[in-house]
Amino acid sequence: MAFVAWANLYICANVLLASSAALVAVLDFASHRLERPLAYRHCLRLAHVLAVAAVLLAFVPPLVRYDGLVAPRPAQIWSSPTMRGVESGEAAEERAVVAVAPAGVSLPLGAANRAAVVLFLIGLLIQAVRTGADLCATRRIVAGSQELRRYSRSSLRASEHAMVPFSFWRPGRYVIVVPSALALHPRDLRLAIRHEAQHHRQQDTKWLYLYQLLKALFFWNPCVHVLERRMRALQELACDEAVTARGNVEAAEYCRCLLRVAEAAASRRRLQVYTSMIGGGAAFALKRRIEAVLVQPERHQRAPVIAGAGAIALAALAATALTFESTIADRRVSAETGEAMAAAARARSAFPVAANDRVLRQLNLLLATPDGRAYVAAGLERMRSFDALISAEIEARGLPRELAAMPLVESGYRNLPPNGPHGAGLWQLIEPTARLLGLKVDDGRDERLDVRAETRAAVRYLADLYRHFGDWNLAILAYNTGSARVEEGIRAVGSRDAWHIIDAGYENDRDYLARVMAAILIVENPSLLE
Repeated sequence: MAFVAWANLYICANVLLASSAALVAVLDFASHRLERPLAYRHCLRLAHVLAVAAVLLAFVPPLVRYDGLVAPRPAQIWSSPTMRGVESGEAAEERAVVAVAPAGVSLPLGAANRAAVVLFLIGLLIQAVRTGADLCATRRIVAGSQELRRYSRSSLRASEHAMVPFSFWRPGRYVIVVPSALALHPRDLRLAIRHEAQHHRQQDTKWLYLYQLLKALFFWNPCVHVLERRMRALQELACDEAVTARGNVEAAEYCRCLLRVAEAAASRRRLQVYTSMIGGGAAFALKRRIEAVLVQPERHQRAPVIAGAGAIALAALAATALTFESTIADRRVSAETGEAMAAAARARSAFPVAANDRVLRQLNLLLATPDGRAYVAAGLERMRSFDALISAEIEARGLPRELAAMPLVESGYRNLPPNGPHGAGLWQLIEPTARLLGLKVDDGRDERLDVRAETRAAVRYLADLYRHFGDWNLAILAYNTGSARVEEGIRAVGSRDAWHIIDAGYENDRDYLARVMAAILIVENPSLLE
């Protein structure tokens, strides 16, 4: 079940990262069409905030114990394909059902878990190898470069192997590397240093590691890669904006510098790990950068507008987190949950409600199988029609109200007609027992189908069994198995513990007592079906 919680968290984070990518794209698109757009540095900050919020907000719903109720739950986890499987001796198999088609696709849960883990590890490994290779290549260039100047923790270096300027950060060191050939063009060199220094000021070289981590953790989510590429573009645009905003840099001169650097790098593969001056190397990115430099608005949106846009975007992410918190619905009941429900039931009543392994297995067959869940839901709905009558009869004899759950096991609260040697009615009384209890059973009339009469007889029978055995577990077992068989089990086992007697094989219907206990827990906790 812990795996399901982590899977829900991971799916929610993936959805939120996709939403972040979409929100960043929408903000960028809308900004371009405003007379007073958002400054690129503000767009970049919003992109960073939304990326971090996407990961953090995925943890919020589980912490506040919120269970998403809006989004569909396409994946269901069942303890077994059917509640009949274990009864017929088949091995129970936990399964995950993904509703990608009307009938859904059913997968063994263990295989689905292993496949998910393997896919995650493969993506993690691929991205780790890519990032490691890029880091090694960058470090080789830095190591093979010549230091031109050092300022405390900053270093300016020239390299024969670097075709474009780039900035690089490692703990304790800020590095700017420029092509050696750029030294022949002092004005371009000055602009390149300003641009790369701006990347350090914006912390772009540190944020880069976070996005590499996101790509590793969410490798198979294409939106994460889109978000990272858009972040790179915004970093370049924000740096261009900051450098050209200074009065001593002409826009035309800066654009010519961009073109010369792009031309020099056109024949060489750009390293992926660092933020280069040409921001992705694509002609479209270069075209947009030049347009952004040449056509700068006189004024940008003020801080309140930017804060408002950010608040709306965060609210949208928060709503998405609450909506998609539980994409996978785990229908299984844990041992801890079962015991907590049994303890709560025992606190309300003296009835010995148990939640041992047998009860838990039956609880999961009723609640964590598709047909079991449907059976219980229909039975509880029918129970409403008989609840007043049955509760009155039980109360009149001073018996525990938990006994009202027994017809849910016996008949699913259906007043069933006779079926050969089997019982009939809500309480499934067999003919000999019904006659001993004073019910008329013949060709003309079968009082086992008279709900009031059969309920009085069944409740009286349960009261007699309890007086005889002095224990409700033994009384319920005897209701199904017969008093003589239970007494035989007590003598053979040397114990009056009904569960020990069942373990020794002295029962009629398999796990009858356990299923009654499970039904009691369900009746006491109908929210389990929600």
